[in-house]
Amino acid sequence: MIVLSDRSADKKQLILQMALKLFSTQGARTTSMQDIADACGISKGSLYLHFKSKEELETAISLYCLKKLEDQLLLVEHEAGLSPRERLYRQILVLLQQVVELREYLKMQFMDHSRNGKLPLEHEHIRRNNLRLLLLMQKKLLDIYGPGISPYIGDMLLLINGMIGSSIQLMLIFSSFPFSLEKVAGHLMELFDHTANLYMNGGSAPLIPPQTLDEWIQREKDELPEAPRHPLLVLQQLRQELTENLSETKVQEAAYETLSILEEEFLRPEPRKAILTGMLHNLSYLEEEEAARSTYLELKQLVLASLGAHPSNNH
Repeated sequence: MIVLSDRSADKKQLILQMALKLFSTQGARTTSMQDIADACGISKGSLYLHFKSKEELETAISLYCLKKLEDQLLLVEHEAGLSPRERLYRQILVLLQQVVELREYLKMQFMDHSRNGKLPLEHEHIRRNNLRLLLLMQKKLLDIYGPGISPYIGDMLLLINGMIGSSIQLMLIFSSFPFSLEKVAGHLMELFDHTANLYMNGGSAPLIPPQTLDEWIQREKDELPEAPRHPLLVLQQLRQELTENLSETKVQEAAYETLSILEEEFLRPEPRKAILTGMLHNLSYLEEEEAARSTYLELKQLVLASLGAHPSNNH
């Protein structure tokens, strides 16, 4: 049964990749489920076993692209040896690289959206993602420019969004973009620096005061249901707790290897159930380790959710 489940995950991944390719070349609006089934070499009925409707498949592809970007940003976020400014530069570069990779798909999405006014993701997904990015950028601005930027973070976020958004629009408009992505990312960082220095040295009142920004963030937190942490964040915390509390070298090495396998698996569009189940079993002894128990149980909930099981609060 586990082997069949993993084959199903591989087939679902194939469907996502082929549908993304078709949506990129001819648009989601004009691509039929039969087109996707033919491209995958499966029957239309088999396709509907994985996705109940074309709308569900469109949402899955959008989430797949969003997850891929989020995964890559998180890998940079936890890369050792980078200064806060270097880390932001690398993350902007990752974003631009993803735009290039998905350029044709994004162009088709914008065209479809302009025709029917329909967003590929539910509003809640967009709001939650925007909130995550806002909180992340808020922390980054403080790390890079210090407390002097605090009154102007709302204004900085507004301008940064415009700068990055305008750069992405240029990349989508021009079939042959005349600048390297490294140059664009570096130029954006210079613009951020100039803007931050202008605010901090000018002393003018911000358009968006801190209280207004804090109220908006709190309102979004209150209205949006709490989402589970990204698996990579949980795995990173568990790795840190094992480093601090496991004394036996062989046990520690085995745990690190298991965590590395889980990290690789969660980076897949469709994690394989056999791998997740086996690796979780390898770490089951952590349920008795007080220092790591809470994080292990959080990981267990994420794995169960990925397996399609209903997470239980009774541990």
